[in-house]
This record gives sequence, C-alpha cells and structure tokens, in this order.
Amino acid sequence: MYYVLLLFFVLEYIRPGSYLPALNVLHLNSLIPAALALASFSSGQALAALHQRNIYLLFALLGLIGVSVLTADVTLYSFNVFTTVLGYAVMTFVLSALVDDARKMGGVLLTLVLVHIVVAALTPEMITNPESRHYVASGAFLGDGNDFALSVNIVLPFCLFLAASARHAIAKLFYLVAALFLVFCIVATQSRGGTVALACVAAYYWLKSGKKVMMGALIGVAVLLVFLLAPTSYFGRMNQMNTTEGSAKGRILAWQASMRMAADHPILGVGAGHFGVKYGVDYRPPSGERVPWQTAHSVYFLALGELGFPGLMLLMAVIATNLLANRRVGAAVRKRGGPSAIRDLSLLASLSASQIAFASGGAFLSVLYYPHLYVLAGLQSAARRVIEAQYQPDEAEPMA
Repeated sequence: MYYVLLLFFVLEYIRPGSYLPALNVLHLNSLIPAALALASFSSGQALAALHQRNIYLLFALLGLIGVSVLTADVTLYSFNVFTTVLGYAVMTFVLSALVDDARKMGGVLLTLVLVHIVVAALTPEMITNPESRHYVASGAFLGDGNDFALSVNIVLPFCLFLAASARHAIAKLFYLVAALFLVFCIVATQSRGGTVALACVAAYYWLKSGKKVMMGALIGVAVLLVFLLAPTSYFGRMNQMNTTEGSAKGRILAWQASMRMAADHPILGVGAGHFGVKYGVDYRPPSGERVPWQTAHSVYFLALGELGFPGLMLLMAVIATNLLANRRVGAAVRKRGGPSAIRDLSLLASLSASQIAFASGGAFLSVLYYPHLYVLAGLQSAARRVIEAQYQPDEAEPMA
C-alpha cells in the first residue's frame, strides 16, 4: 500500500488525465485514496493518528465546511468543497498511518520533489520563455503560476533534507541541483507571493542554522544566481510589489470584503465555496462595479469570509500546533541525542520550513481547499511518530 500512496501523489499533482483524457474514465484520483483509507483503517494503523492534536483541529475545520452544506445559499458549492477536503483529510490519516519509518518518509518526500520537477518539465515554455507568464500544463490546483510557485516552495525544503541525509556524493549533488532547479521554477513563475515565501524559508533556515556564516553564504549564492539568471520581467514584477499596483489593490478589496462577510456572519461565514458569489453580489467594492467570482487571494481571508472567525482560528491553530509540536520534538531529540539525532532534526526543520512556506505564501493565495495543509499535517504527524518510535516505550514522553 505504500507504493500505492506514492502513486496517489503522482496522480494528484501531475494529473495524467490532463494529457491522456481516457484515464479520467478510471476515476483513479478517487479510487486510490478510498483504497488507501480502507487498508489503513482495516489494519488499525490509522488509529495512531487520532492522538495528534493537529488531526483534531483539521477535522474540526472539516466539520465547519460540512455545516456549510446545510446553511449556505448554494448547497452544491459547499458540498463540492466538502467532498474535496474530506478526501484530503482522509489522506492525512493515511500518511500518518502508512509512513512509519525513515525510509518511507524519505520516499514520500522524494516523490513530492520529483512530481514537481515533472510538472515543470511538462510545461517547458515556463523554462524556455521565462519573460512571459504561463499556465502550468497539469491543471488542477497547480494550473496557475502563483499556485505552482507556492507548491514548489513547500517541497523545496525536502530537497535540502534529502541532500543533508544522503550518503553518497552523487545523491547529494542530485538533490542540490534539484533544489536550484526548483528555485529557478519559482523565479520563472514571476510570482511575488512565491518570492515572499522563498525569502521566509531562507530566513527560517538562517535563523535555525548553527553555522550562520556558512548558511548566509549559501543563501547569498542562491540570490546571486537569481540575479544572474532571472528574466528582466521578473524584476519588473517585483518592483510592482506595492499597494498601488492593480493586482495588489484587487487583493485589498477582496480582503476588505472578507472582513465585511465575517462581520455579518461571524460564526459560520458565508459558506464554503461562496466567496466569489457573495463578493460579486453582496460585497462588491464601494465603487459598485460587478466583479463576480473574485477569489479571496488569501488562505486566511478565505477562511474568515467563508467559515467565519472559527474557521480562521482553526486554520491558524493547525499551523501553530504543527510548528510548536515540531519544536518540542526537536528539543527532546537534542536532549536525548543518539545516532539519528542530526537526521531527525533536519527532517523536523524541513517540515517546519514547509509549513512556514505555506503560511507565508498562502497569505496571498486562496489555498484553503488545496491538499497542502492536509498533506503537511499528515507528514508532520508521521515524522513525529517515526522519531518517537526510535526510543524505548518507557523512555518516551508525549511530544505532540
């Protein structure tokens, strides 16, 4: 079932059906998660995930979305969101259950890195013609360049972990080259939110590093490469990163509308999947122009507008809980030491960096119903369980 899990990431991120429509008849994106969930629950392995606080919070968030099905104006919109998120929440359980050793964890992280490289390779114009912005060929939640840049930022720390833990020089070189390629992909999308997330990940690694001079030098080399290789259009977009630019003004209007939605519907919001409808009809800008199907342009404001203050608090609690739990586990690892301590700390750092990439880049994208939050929760739950399992039961202490 572990290899079927890896296949799930290939199908979910690359979306082969975008290139071979005949595959869509098989409904593999639905059948494989269902089979994985059935296998996990029937074996009893998934029950271990119930002891993780972030799982409780995720399912409380799912419950809020479920309530929208009963209270929102258009039931179908909320129901579609609910079924999508339910599938991702189930995969959180599956990840926590099936990824039960360091080898499997490394395999999942490598698969996530490779699928992003494949997605980039399947959109060669993004690399060959970086002066223009392009849609990503895989479609789905990676179709927009901004969304792809965020997803790449989330998996980029996995390259650094795999490079640090690789035993052979060739493997280390491969992962470092892959990391540089992914950085170039972020630059090629010309995503300003992606650049902010990349800067936050770099800052996190510098702050965590015990060798700040060396880490600063590596970051400096990466920045130099960006300046040398980035197209002029990239710098043009970065220079427009201000509140007077058209896209920024649109985001501010959407965020203001989200706050008005929450003020009118503080407990349940306007309903999952309803931001665009409500923005175009009841919460359009004061100037009065109709702008239907506008996105919230922020995971936080989407949660606030569609799920109310409880939704926003649950989202922030999931992020904070994972970061704090990783920190507690890391402190315990440093205290206990052992032959795997360096690898364990590197794994926790990479997952925390990924969570920071989501938290910072997601501030500018409506990614609440994408797989990132749920995949990261599953990976972090699994990582903490794998690390704890290396110690004797009588030595173990609750870490998360």
